Amino acid sequence: MKNKMLGVSLFCYNISLLVYFLWFENGYIIDHPHSLRSMSPLMYLNAPFFYFYIRNSLKDMDGFQKYDYLHFIPALIHLLELIPFYLLSFEEKQEIAKMIVLNKNLLYYTGSGLIPISFHYLFRLVLQLIYFSYSVYLVHKIRPRLMTLIGKEKLRNWLFISLFLMGAIAICNFFYMIACFFGENQSHLSGAKLIFSGIGTIGILFLNLYINFNPEVVYGYFDRNKDEPQQGMKINPDTQPVISEIKDSELLLEKIRYALNEERLFLNKGITIIDFAKKINVSPKLLSTLINRKFETNFNELINNYRVDYAKELLENNILERYSIEGLANMVGFNSRITFFNVFKKKEGLSPSEYLKSVVISTQSVD
Repeated sequence: MKNKMLGVSLFCYNISLLVYFLWFENGYIIDHPHSLRSMSPLMYLNAPFFYFYIRNSLKDMDGFQKYDYLHFIPALIHLLELIPFYLLSFEEKQEIAKMIVLNKNLLYYTGSGLIPISFHYLFRLVLQLIYFSYSVYLVHKIRPRLMTLIGKEKLRNWLFISLFLMGAIAICNFFYMIACFFGENQSHLSGAKLIFSGIGTIGILFLNLYINFNPEVVYGYFDRNKDEPQQGMKINPDTQPVISEIKDSELLLEKIRYALNEERLFLNKGITIIDFAKKINVSPKLLSTLINRKFETNFNELINNYRVDYAKELLENNILERYSIEGLANMVGFNSRITFFNVFKKKEGLSPSEYLKSVVISTQSVD
């Protein structure tokens, strides 16, 4: 789902290129003027979906979050204010289309709804820069080491590649539009416009090519077996038997331990006892009873205990050299840094940072 967000963002960029070259360069829009501005609201979606991709990847989340609908408001407003333009007659829109085909710069000035179309072009680009800047901030906050990777490491890191290319696209598109608006009649800016549009287009094409020729890098980025070395991890065999009726509590206990120790289901954010029960094919009631009896705790505490133990393992492997505390919290399955901090301190009597210091001190004393 994370990469689908990136796919939607890239689709919006691709459709803008396709529309320009097919509709305006080849004159298609003259024969089909009702298509004019039909894709314009869609251009508001490329930046939000790229942000969703970065956020979900960093925080290991899927799908939309609670207030994500707010990001679609500009696109909706643009769609609604274009209704008067959409209601123009075929002949009126055809005249506008002919003018644009003859002078491509008019694309940024003519064919408006209630709001000047020139405003939308500039506002969309400003939004792209804002979304991109905030995405960089999130990466720096949650995965600071990603910003300091050296050489070939960066070329193998899909998150860095996508961030770099999207940044180039957003920045070049912005300066291209500035050159178009303020240098319409200045021939000395034509070279600058060509450079900016060329770099932006190349960035989009390279992003497409990278995805097509390196799918294992793109779609395997957050495969924990590849992204972070973890000691003692095993692969769940596809032939793991599914037991529909649990009659032996020891067999069920074995399945619970396998799901926790090998499959590491505790890393799934927001996992409930119902979700866990479905994974191992037992009833939630039977699962709860066995956990209370064998582990002497409830389901939520059991999950959090495993998360804390895994966090300790990562701390001892110097994970904070690459991730922030918030990044670590997300990695081990907590929804927030505060919850992680409170659960860790309750179980260990120390904060994560204090625990790390105690490990360092004990190691030095042994040496």
